[in-house]
Amino acid sequence: MKGSPEADLLLAYIKGSALENEKKEVENWLKENEEHEKELLQIARIYYSQRTHERIASRDPLPVLENIRRRVRQKKQNVWLRRIATTAACIAGIIVFSTFMSRPKEEIRETMSQHITIKSNPGMRTRFSLPDGTVVYLNSESSLTYPVPYDPKERRVSLTGEGFFNVVHNQDHPFTVSVLDSSLNVRVLGTEFNIQAYKEDNLIQATLLSGSISVEMNDNEGKTRNIKLLPSNRLTYDLSDKKIFIKQVNPIYDIAWIDGKLMFKDTPIPEVLSRLSHFYNVKFDVKDPVIESYRFTGTLQNRQLSQILDYIKISSNIDFRINQVTEDDSNGMKHTTITLWKKK
Repeated sequence: MKGSPEADLLLAYIKGSALENEKKEVENWLKENEEHEKELLQIARIYYSQRTHERIASRDPLPVLENIRRRVRQKKQNVWLRRIATTAACIAGIIVFSTFMSRPKEEIRETMSQHITIKSNPGMRTRFSLPDGTVVYLNSESSLTYPVPYDPKERRVSLTGEGFFNVVHNQDHPFTVSVLDSSLNVRVLGTEFNIQAYKEDNLIQATLLSGSISVEMNDNEGKTRNIKLLPSNRLTYDLSDKKIFIKQVNPIYDIAWIDGKLMFKDTPIPEVLSRLSHFYNVKFDVKDPVIESYRFTGTLQNRQLSQILDYIKISSNIDFRINQVTEDDSNGMKHTTITLWKKK
Protein backbone atom coordinates (compact mmCIF):
# COMPACT_ATOMS: atom_id res chain seq x y z
CA MET A 1 0.00 0.00 0.00
CA LYS A 2 1.37 3.42 -0.91
CA GLY A 3 1.51 5.98 1.88
CA SER A 4 -0.11 5.92 5.30
CA PRO A 5 -3.88 5.70 5.84
CA GLU A 6 -5.63 8.98 6.56
CA ALA A 7 -5.71 10.03 10.22
CA ASP A 8 -9.53 9.77 10.25
CA LEU A 9 -9.31 6.17 9.07
CA LEU A 10 -6.77 5.24 11.75
CA LEU A 11 -8.94 6.88 14.41
CA ALA A 12 -12.02 5.01 13.14
CA TYR A 13 -10.06 1.75 13.37
CA ILE A 14 -9.05 2.53 16.96
CA LYS A 15 -12.64 3.39 17.91
CA GLY A 16 -14.00 0.28 16.17
CA SER A 17 -16.16 2.22 13.73
CA ALA A 18 -14.19 1.41 10.55
CA LEU A 19 -15.87 -0.57 7.76
CA GLU A 20 -14.58 -4.03 6.86
CA ASN A 21 -12.67 -2.81 3.80
CA GLU A 22 -11.20 0.03 5.90
CA LYS A 23 -10.09 -2.41 8.60
CA LYS A 24 -8.39 -4.52 5.95
CA GLU A 25 -6.59 -1.46 4.60
CA VAL A 26 -5.24 -0.54 8.04
CA GLU A 27 -4.24 -4.13 8.87
CA ASN A 28 -2.35 -4.46 5.58
CA TRP A 29 -0.56 -1.23 6.39
CA LEU A 30 0.36 -2.56 9.85
CA LYS A 31 1.94 -5.64 8.29
CA GLU A 32 4.23 -3.56 6.10
CA ASN A 33 6.49 -2.20 8.83
CA GLU A 34 6.87 -2.63 12.61
CA GLU A 35 7.09 1.16 12.93
CA HIS A 36 3.47 1.38 11.77
CA GLU A 37 2.43 -0.45 14.93
CA LYS A 38 4.17 2.15 17.07
CA GLU A 39 2.47 4.93 15.14
CA LEU A 40 -0.98 3.39 15.62
CA LEU A 41 -0.42 2.75 19.32
CA GLN A 42 0.78 6.32 19.82
CA ILE A 43 -2.40 7.66 18.21
CA ALA A 44 -4.45 5.30 20.40
CA ARG A 45 -2.64 6.47 23.53
CA ILE A 46 -3.35 10.13 22.80
CA TYR A 47 -6.96 9.38 21.84
CA TYR A 48 -7.68 7.51 25.07
CA SER A 49 -5.92 10.11 27.22
CA GLN A 50 -8.25 12.73 25.76
CA ARG A 51 -11.26 10.50 26.28
CA THR A 52 -10.24 10.21 29.93
CA HIS A 53 -11.43 13.78 30.50
CA GLU A 54 -14.91 12.76 29.36
CA ARG A 55 -14.87 9.71 31.61
CA ILE A 56 -13.89 11.83 34.57
CA ALA A 57 -16.72 14.24 33.91
CA SER A 58 -19.23 11.38 34.02
CA ARG A 59 -17.42 9.71 36.98
CA ASP A 60 -17.32 6.49 35.01
CA PRO A 61 -13.71 5.86 33.89
CA LEU A 62 -14.14 2.42 32.33
CA PRO A 63 -16.66 2.36 29.45
CA VAL A 64 -14.02 2.77 26.71
CA LEU A 65 -11.89 0.07 28.28
CA GLU A 66 -14.85 -2.31 28.48
CA ASN A 67 -15.72 -1.61 24.87
CA ILE A 68 -12.18 -2.45 23.81
CA ARG A 69 -12.17 -5.62 25.88
CA ARG A 70 -15.40 -6.68 24.17
CA ARG A 71 -13.84 -6.12 20.78
CA VAL A 72 -10.77 -8.10 21.79
CA ARG A 73 -12.90 -11.05 22.89
CA GLN A 74 -14.65 -10.97 19.52
CA LYS A 75 -11.38 -10.91 17.57
CA LYS A 76 -8.77 -12.55 19.78
CA GLN A 77 -6.62 -13.30 16.80
CA ASN A 78 -6.10 -9.59 16.14
CA VAL A 79 -2.89 -8.67 17.96
CA TRP A 80 -3.26 -4.96 17.21
CA LEU A 81 -6.60 -4.64 18.96
CA ARG A 82 -5.25 -6.42 22.00
CA ARG A 83 -2.39 -3.95 22.23
CA ILE A 84 -4.73 -0.99 21.79
CA ALA A 85 -6.84 -2.40 24.64
CA THR A 86 -3.70 -2.53 26.77
CA THR A 87 -3.11 1.14 26.02
CA ALA A 88 -6.64 1.98 27.16
CA ALA A 89 -6.18 -0.12 30.28
CA CYS A 90 -2.97 1.68 31.18
CA ILE A 91 -4.61 5.06 30.82
CA ALA A 92 -7.63 4.00 32.85
CA GLY A 93 -5.29 2.53 35.43
CA ILE A 94 -3.43 5.79 36.00
CA ILE A 95 -6.55 7.43 37.37
CA VAL A 96 -6.08 7.27 41.12
CA PHE A 97 -8.19 8.72 43.87
CA SER A 98 -6.67 10.81 46.64
CA THR A 99 -7.64 10.67 50.27
CA PHE A 100 -10.18 13.15 51.52
CA MET A 101 -8.66 16.42 52.70
CA SER A 102 -9.26 17.43 56.30
CA ARG A 103 -10.85 20.83 57.01
CA PRO A 104 -12.23 22.51 60.16
CA LYS A 105 -15.70 21.18 60.93
CA GLU A 106 -17.46 24.30 59.73
CA GLU A 107 -15.69 23.95 56.35
CA ILE A 108 -15.63 20.16 55.98
CA ARG A 109 -16.09 19.00 52.43
CA GLU A 110 -14.96 15.99 50.48
CA THR A 111 -12.65 16.59 47.56
CA MET A 112 -11.44 14.07 45.05
CA SER A 113 -8.52 14.49 42.63
CA GLN A 114 -7.73 12.22 39.71
CA HIS A 115 -4.39 12.03 37.93
CA ILE A 116 -3.52 11.32 34.33
CA THR A 117 -0.08 10.33 33.07
CA ILE A 118 0.92 10.64 29.42
CA LYS A 119 4.09 8.91 28.26
CA SER A 120 6.14 9.19 25.08
CA ASN A 121 7.43 5.93 23.63
CA PRO A 122 11.19 5.35 23.22
CA GLY A 123 12.45 7.05 20.08
CA MET A 124 9.19 8.98 19.58
CA ARG A 125 7.87 12.45 20.42
CA THR A 126 4.35 13.39 21.54
CA ARG A 127 2.28 16.59 21.40
CA PHE A 128 -0.91 17.17 23.41
CA SER A 129 -2.92 19.87 25.19
CA LEU A 130 -3.66 20.09 28.91
CA PRO A 131 -7.17 20.95 30.20
CA ASP A 132 -6.30 24.69 30.43
CA GLY A 133 -5.13 24.80 26.79
CA THR A 134 -1.40 24.66 27.58
CA VAL A 135 0.44 22.82 24.80
CA VAL A 136 3.08 20.25 25.79
CA TYR A 137 5.64 18.38 23.70
CA LEU A 138 7.26 15.30 25.26
CA ASN A 139 10.57 13.96 24.01
CA SER A 140 11.44 10.27 23.82
CA GLU A 141 10.93 8.22 27.03
CA SER A 142 9.36 11.15 28.90
CA SER A 143 6.19 11.38 30.96
CA LEU A 144 3.92 14.08 32.36
CA THR A 145 1.40 13.66 35.18
CA TYR A 146 -1.36 16.18 35.93
CA PRO A 147 -4.49 16.29 38.10
CA VAL A 148 -8.05 16.69 36.90
CA PRO A 149 -9.29 19.06 38.00
CA TYR A 150 -6.33 21.32 38.79
CA ASP A 151 -5.79 22.45 42.37
CA PRO A 152 -7.85 25.64 42.98
CA LYS A 153 -4.67 27.63 43.72
CA GLU A 154 -2.35 26.48 40.94
CA ARG A 155 -1.92 24.35 37.83
CA ARG A 156 0.72 21.80 38.91
CA VAL A 157 2.17 19.05 36.73
CA SER A 158 5.06 16.60 37.19
CA LEU A 159 7.67 15.88 34.51
CA THR A 160 10.22 13.11 34.03
CA GLY A 161 12.38 13.33 30.92
CA GLU A 162 12.18 16.30 28.55
CA GLY A 163 9.27 18.56 27.75
CA PHE A 164 8.53 21.84 26.02
CA PHE A 165 5.68 23.96 27.43
CA ASN A 166 3.66 26.74 25.81
CA VAL A 167 1.69 27.82 28.86
CA VAL A 168 -1.64 29.64 28.64
CA HIS A 169 -1.46 32.82 30.73
CA ASN A 170 -3.58 32.89 33.88
CA GLN A 171 -2.70 35.57 36.43
CA ASP A 172 -4.78 33.96 39.18
CA HIS A 173 -3.59 30.38 38.69
CA PRO A 174 0.21 29.97 38.28
CA PHE A 175 1.52 27.00 36.31
CA THR A 176 4.12 24.86 38.12
CA VAL A 177 6.25 22.05 36.70
CA SER A 178 7.68 19.74 39.35
CA VAL A 179 10.73 17.82 38.11
CA LEU A 180 12.15 14.52 39.37
CA ASP A 181 10.21 14.26 42.63
CA SER A 182 10.36 18.03 43.26
CA SER A 183 14.17 18.22 42.89
CA LEU A 184 13.37 21.39 40.97
CA ASN A 185 10.18 23.40 40.48
CA VAL A 186 9.48 25.85 37.65
CA ARG A 187 6.71 28.38 38.32
CA VAL A 188 5.17 30.57 35.59
CA LEU A 189 2.02 32.49 34.72
CA GLY A 190 2.22 32.06 30.95
CA THR A 191 5.30 31.58 28.77
CA GLU A 192 7.36 29.16 26.64
CA PHE A 193 10.19 27.09 28.07
CA ASN A 194 11.97 23.74 27.79
CA ILE A 195 12.98 21.38 30.61
CA GLN A 196 15.32 18.41 30.29
CA ALA A 197 15.40 16.10 33.32
CA TYR A 198 16.16 12.45 32.61
CA LYS A 199 16.88 10.51 35.82
CA GLU A 200 19.98 8.80 34.47
CA ASP A 201 21.60 12.13 33.50
CA ASN A 202 21.66 13.43 37.08
CA LEU A 203 21.25 16.86 35.52
CA ILE A 204 18.34 19.25 35.02
CA GLN A 205 18.26 22.03 32.43
CA ALA A 206 15.60 24.73 32.06
CA THR A 207 15.71 27.04 29.02
CA LEU A 208 13.41 30.05 28.68
CA LEU A 209 12.19 31.25 25.28
CA SER A 210 9.88 34.12 26.25
CA GLY A 211 8.40 35.79 29.31
CA SER A 212 9.92 34.83 32.64
CA ILE A 213 9.99 31.83 34.96
CA SER A 214 10.89 31.33 38.58
CA VAL A 215 13.03 28.25 39.33
CA GLU A 216 13.20 26.81 42.84
CA MET A 217 15.80 24.27 43.98
CA ASN A 218 18.21 23.49 46.83
CA ASP A 219 21.83 24.68 46.55
CA ASN A 220 24.95 22.81 47.74
CA GLU A 221 24.46 24.22 51.25
CA GLY A 222 20.99 22.73 51.52
CA LYS A 223 19.28 26.11 51.26
CA THR A 224 16.32 26.69 48.99
CA ARG A 225 17.08 29.10 46.17
CA ASN A 226 14.62 30.89 43.94
CA ILE A 227 16.04 32.17 40.66
CA LYS A 228 14.26 34.18 38.01
CA LEU A 229 15.22 33.44 34.41
CA LEU A 230 15.00 35.87 31.52
CA PRO A 231 14.52 35.01 27.82
CA SER A 232 17.40 32.96 26.35
CA ASN A 233 18.66 32.01 29.83
CA ARG A 234 19.49 28.35 30.40
CA LEU A 235 19.76 27.14 33.99
CA THR A 236 21.69 23.93 34.62
CA TYR A 237 21.27 22.18 37.98
CA ASP A 238 23.73 19.41 38.84
CA LEU A 239 21.94 16.97 41.17
CA SER A 240 25.18 15.36 42.36
CA ASP A 241 26.72 18.47 43.91
CA LYS A 242 23.69 20.84 43.86
CA LYS A 243 25.62 23.39 41.79
CA ILE A 244 23.73 25.87 39.64
CA PHE A 245 24.89 27.46 36.39
CA ILE A 246 23.10 30.09 34.28
CA LYS A 247 24.14 30.79 30.70
CA GLN A 248 22.87 32.98 27.86
CA VAL A 249 22.11 30.69 24.90
CA ASN A 250 20.31 30.56 21.59
CA PRO A 251 17.22 28.54 22.66
CA ILE A 252 16.62 27.22 19.16
CA TYR A 253 19.33 24.63 19.84
CA ASP A 254 17.51 23.38 22.93
CA ILE A 255 14.08 22.99 21.30
CA ALA A 256 15.07 21.72 17.84
CA TRP A 257 14.02 18.22 18.92
CA ILE A 258 10.37 19.32 18.68
CA ASP A 259 10.76 19.41 14.88
CA GLY A 260 12.73 16.17 14.76
CA LYS A 261 16.10 17.92 14.58
CA LEU A 262 19.24 17.96 16.71
CA MET A 263 21.38 21.11 16.52
CA PHE A 264 24.85 21.49 18.00
CA LYS A 265 27.35 24.37 17.98
CA ASP A 266 30.74 23.68 19.53
CA THR A 267 28.91 21.31 21.91
CA PRO A 268 30.89 18.97 24.23
CA ILE A 269 30.69 15.39 23.02
CA PRO A 270 29.18 14.11 26.33
CA GLU A 271 26.21 16.43 25.78
CA VAL A 272 25.94 15.35 22.13
CA LEU A 273 25.91 11.68 23.12
CA SER A 274 23.30 12.33 25.80
CA ARG A 275 21.03 13.98 23.22
CA LEU A 276 21.53 11.16 20.73
CA SER A 277 20.93 8.59 23.44
CA HIS A 278 17.47 9.96 24.26
CA PHE A 279 16.56 10.83 20.68
CA TYR A 280 17.37 7.39 19.24
CA ASN A 281 16.85 5.25 22.37
CA VAL A 282 20.44 3.93 22.46
CA LYS A 283 23.30 3.77 24.96
CA PHE A 284 26.92 4.82 24.38
CA ASP A 285 30.03 3.08 25.68
CA VAL A 286 33.06 5.40 25.38
CA LYS A 287 36.29 3.41 25.45
CA ASP A 288 38.80 6.29 25.18
CA PRO A 289 38.40 9.05 27.83
CA VAL A 290 39.96 11.61 25.48
CA ILE A 291 36.73 11.53 23.47
CA GLU A 292 35.01 13.26 26.40
CA SER A 293 37.06 16.39 25.61
CA TYR A 294 35.94 16.60 21.96
CA ARG A 295 33.36 19.11 20.71
CA PHE A 296 30.89 18.86 17.84
CA THR A 297 29.05 21.25 15.50
CA GLY A 298 26.29 20.22 13.13
CA THR A 299 22.54 20.03 12.42
CA LEU A 300 21.08 16.53 12.21
CA GLN A 301 17.62 16.00 10.70
CA ASN A 302 15.82 13.01 9.22
CA ARG A 303 18.92 10.87 9.42
CA GLN A 304 19.36 7.29 10.50
CA LEU A 305 21.61 6.82 13.51
CA SER A 306 24.24 5.04 11.40
CA GLN A 307 24.44 8.07 9.08
CA ILE A 308 24.91 10.41 12.03
CA LEU A 309 27.64 8.19 13.47
CA ASP A 310 29.40 8.20 10.09
CA TYR A 311 29.26 12.00 10.12
CA ILE A 312 30.73 12.15 13.64
CA LYS A 313 33.38 9.63 12.62
CA ILE A 314 34.54 11.86 9.76
CA SER A 315 34.38 15.17 11.64
CA SER A 316 35.59 14.14 15.09
CA ASN A 317 38.15 11.35 14.54
CA ILE A 318 35.94 8.84 16.34
CA ASP A 319 35.27 5.25 15.27
CA PHE A 320 32.26 3.23 16.35
CA ARG A 321 30.59 -0.17 16.46
CA ILE A 322 26.83 -0.73 16.73
CA ASN A 323 25.98 -3.64 19.04
CA GLN A 324 22.44 -4.68 18.17
CA VAL A 325 20.13 -6.08 20.86
CA THR A 326 19.76 -9.86 20.66
CA GLU A 327 18.05 -10.49 24.00
CA ASP A 328 14.31 -10.75 24.48
CA ASP A 329 12.79 -7.51 25.84
CA SER A 330 9.92 -9.18 27.69
CA ASN A 331 11.59 -8.36 31.02
CA GLY A 332 12.15 -4.71 30.22
CA MET A 333 13.32 -2.35 27.51
CA LYS A 334 16.66 -3.29 25.96
CA HIS A 335 18.87 -0.69 24.29
CA THR A 336 21.20 -0.92 21.33
CA THR A 337 24.72 -0.05 22.53
CA ILE A 338 27.15 2.06 20.50
CA THR A 339 30.83 1.55 21.32
CA LEU A 340 33.08 4.56 20.59
CA TRP A 341 36.86 4.81 20.47
CA LYS A 342 39.50 7.15 19.09
CA LYS A 343 40.60 6.31 15.58
CA LYS A 344 44.23 5.24 15.35
